[in-house]
Amino acid sequence: MALRLQNVCCRYGGDGPVQVTAVQDINLEIQQGELVGLAGHTGSGKSTLAQLICGLIAADGGEIWLNDLCLTARKKPKAALLAQNVGMVFQYPEHQLFAETVERELAYGPENLGWPADKIKEAINGLAARLGLPADLLQNSPYQLSGGEKRKVALASVLIMQPPVLVLDEPFVGLDAVARQDFLHFLLNWQRENNSTIICISHDIDLLASFCQRLLVLQGGRLRLDAPAREAFRQAELLEECGVRLPLARAAVLACQARGWHISPEGLDALTLAEAAAAIRAAKTSKAGDNLGR
Repeated sequence: MALRLQNVCCRYGGDGPVQVTAVQDINLEIQQGELVGLAGHTGSGKSTLAQLICGLIAADGGEIWLNDLCLTARKKPKAALLAQNVGMVFQYPEHQLFAETVERELAYGPENLGWPADKIKEAINGLAARLGLPADLLQNSPYQLSGGEKRKVALASVLIMQPPVLVLDEPFVGLDAVARQDFLHFLLNWQRENNSTIICISHDIDLLASFCQRLLVLQGGRLRLDAPAREAFRQAELLEECGVRLPLARAAVLACQARGWHISPEGLDALTLAEAAAAIRAAKTSKAGDNLGR
């Protein structure tokens, strides 16, 4: 499913003296199956843009399209139709949990779409198993769960609808390193199986660099950068201006280069620690060879 934004803007505060433009003149197109990172300093408009894409707030100008579904039309799409096309997992999962039990939480969307009970039960059990949620936990209140479990339940409540577009707002906050990797592994498997689009907002630049194919950077509500990830992270000055740091991997190889190490062009594009380590090893080997040849 293609997502298209044309001259989109959003303001808070109405026509009063404290009016704030959160998003301004956004133009972009995201194709089905893309993995997109959305970065920017706090207050840059990332969460506002995400909520606009999900139809949770109204734009003050421009158009937003999900294929032939217009989210900015005068006659707004019904909630059930939106839920089948785009889903959002919020930064704080407890903000979107409301049911008495985990099972009721996961069943809410499918029930409102008229799914048969056996299909709902099968979908719930399948998702719970894949996310590592024990069967007996389904009867617990979602408010009694740990932070990581709440995040899994919030994600499952969205994924059960199989949305072609999934928007994640800081999905890895509060998770330890192992839990982050497990969570990411699940998301990427789900994305491949369904050829879905994932738009991920995160301040964890290293994590975005590890899996996103494309990077969008906002500053002051404007889209300052839209490029493939490796190309985007070459623009260090622009990223710094926007309050976005380089991935540690790229910073490490650049530091080695600054100290006179001969890092290959491919090595300078390192985005993961494994890539950086390989580039530094190659440079070290080359340097040792040069010393022996003298």
